[in-house]
Amino acid sequence: MSVFWSVIGGLVLLLAALFGYVGFFVRKLGTPTKGVLINRTERPSKALLVIDVQEDFTRNTGKQGFDPQVRDAALKIMNQEIAEARSHGSEVAFVKNIFRDWPVIQLMKLVAGGIGTPGREGLKFDRDVDLGDAPVFEKSVGDTFSNPDFEAWLDKKKIGRLTLVGLDACHCVQLTAKGARARGYDVEIREPATLTATPAKWPSLKSELDAAGVVVC
Repeated sequence: MSVFWSVIGGLVLLLAALFGYVGFFVRKLGTPTKGVLINRTERPSKALLVIDVQEDFTRNTGKQGFDPQVRDAALKIMNQEIAEARSHGSEVAFVKNIFRDWPVIQLMKLVAGGIGTPGREGLKFDRDVDLGDAPVFEKSVGDTFSNPDFEAWLDKKKIGRLTLVGLDACHCVQLTAKGARARGYDVEIREPATLTATPAKWPSLKSELDAAGVVVC
């Protein structure tokens, strides 16, 4: 019997370690990053950041999919924001999400049909969004500031103010906004140019963003 209980105890410990391992990466997905404060007076430029407007997400027909009319209306406004930013000489950058951590890839395959995982056709930007020649920055977690190349680009372009559009407002958009504010950027989110699969969460997150100094308009 002692051998039996030793085996059971070992399996319990193994499962606990596995859940802890997966939990670490899930928390990583939803945690804004921290970084060095910028000198805002040395960053006079603005940039529009278009987040995760990829067909795996925009054209998803599963339980987390968007109503096509709502999606198309938001995409139209995103394109208007892109055109306006370019007409005023502001920088425009696109963000692409590809899950890279093995536990997250397996979880997405298990619960969401594998959307956002490597090798999928749906990783391309939505067919209706005006990418143009904008730079593209890849991330594998919620906050775009997790990519050091993105921060280097902001520094090179002397950008101190960010306007965010895209999806998901309750996840990657708000996490990027919080990551930006942690570094001293001025941040605004153009709400009509965002999408979220969890609209019930948005009011409380808007309150958090307001407290962090993010303008939602």
